[in-house]
Amino acid sequence: MKTLLFRSLVLAGVTLSAVVPRSGAQRPDSARVVAVPTSITDTGPALERRPPVSPRRAFLSSLVLPGYGQSILGRKRSGAMMLAFEAISVVMVRESALGVREARRNVADSVIVAFVDATGAPAIRYQRTGFPTALIRARKEHVEDWIAVLVANHLFAATDAFVSALLWDLPAEVALSAGRRSTHVEFRVRFR
Repeated sequence: MKTLLFRSLVLAGVTLSAVVPRSGAQRPDSARVVAVPTSITDTGPALERRPPVSPRRAFLSSLVLPGYGQSILGRKRSGAMMLAFEAISVVMVRESALGVREARRNVADSVIVAFVDATGAPAIRYQRTGFPTALIRARKEHVEDWIAVLVANHLFAATDAFVSALLWDLPAEVALSAGRRSTHVEFRVRFR
């Protein structure tokens, strides 16, 4: 019954719009028409939410300064975490380089091994240390390791910013809850 009433009203509206002529004052609006859904069941075009920065720009921003692309996208905590990791890596590269410099200074160093000679007369005897070349090599490897960590942090931050820009409008929640006997990870995604 309701569908019959609805169809007759639509038919009357179509007929009335064909019969009634338009007056000169009734012109289509020249302003841009924006489709706004009135409800969840609206079948019109969906509004597209765009991220504040393109994925490419987010990638490049975080490649130059880790965490910057995340902060533009509103992910302040992850951006701060990547920036803190960057600062720690830079400090450790500097500390490791200072260790290499100290080991190089100690290459010509020697250690006192005796205060008397074979006859018992007082004489200081020196001997070169046996580990400085191995120490220099190990400390150089530490510098290389921290530089690799620094480069990896840049690449990881850039990749994270790129993916975050692509998934910017995805409403997802990740929760971690610990119980008495187990730990649960919960991932929720709301689809519109």
